[in-house]
Amino acid sequence: MRTSNLEELFSEMEKNFRNYYSIAEDSSDKFSQLVWENPIDSLNLLLKIYNSALDKAYTNPKTGENFGCFVESMAGGPHEAIPSALYNSIGAIYPFLDREIKNYALDKIFTILDLIRNDYVQMSHTSYIREPLLLSDISIARPAYWPGLDEGQNLICKHNIFCDFKSEFIDEKGFFNRNLIKSDFIVGYSLLRKDLCDWGEDYIKIADRNFLDKVLNGIVGMKFAHLFSLKNLSEKEIAEVNEEAKDSAFYDQIKERLNRNLDLEIAERKKRLKELLPQSLFAKVEEKIKTQNWANYKLFMSYKGYLLKRSIDSFL
Repeated sequence: MRTSNLEELFSEMEKNFRNYYSIAEDSSDKFSQLVWENPIDSLNLLLKIYNSALDKAYTNPKTGENFGCFVESMAGGPHEAIPSALYNSIGAIYPFLDREIKNYALDKIFTILDLIRNDYVQMSHTSYIREPLLLSDISIARPAYWPGLDEGQNLICKHNIFCDFKSEFIDEKGFFNRNLIKSDFIVGYSLLRKDLCDWGEDYIKIADRNFLDKVLNGIVGMKFAHLFSLKNLSEKEIAEVNEEAKDSAFYDQIKERLNRNLDLEIAERKKRLKELLPQSLFAKVEEKIKTQNWANYKLFMSYKGYLLKRSIDSFL
């Protein structure tokens, strides 16, 4: 390809990217205002605003031709600018919502994510969510959507000492530089893990207290939410997926065995988590387990009976 053609191609790509971010900013600004004024009404508009923004981004203003389907079929989904801006608008208010509205927000987000390939969700959607409580609840309800810790690992590998990492990525108030970090939760979680670095205690000393508390809540939720959901199953829920449990005599035996094995798994996960996290957080881990301020994954199961049966059977 000739140099002039390459320059023209790169110029057009740069123009398109600027357009995506401009539309994302405009859409998220309007949506953010709505979500603070009336969370329920704005969440009902999420899919419409999302699709409208994508149509605007992928429509040629001169010809009216929409090439969104082509781009998404080739790339696996839309450019991350628009979805991430909308998710982070929800993330900004998410900690202040009660559990019922949080669940409603998750449902609406899943109307977008459930239509996209899992690998693309991880790569271009959830990996850009900043709010720990939102990303962890999404990952509890849909474990396949957890993007992993790649961003945190990659950033940590660039520095030999925490001081250098801090000067580049963390401001004087203990928050991450949003121009350099995609997901504050992923990077915060990575810094706390002993298997990734030995900077956990240093990070705890300078991190914003409220943000650090949300990071820990998210970590604990992802480790324990499923186990406690199973422990809290009612007799009716167990009997619906286990024929033997319909007999009350057998139910007591099944419930006892289930809880005993779940308690063993909970104890093992506590042990593993304490091996991963700094010692100064151990007491707070126990506090988060008692509080259980996280999503109930049973509410978001597509095949609830089948998945519950598999989960129960794995601990019997």
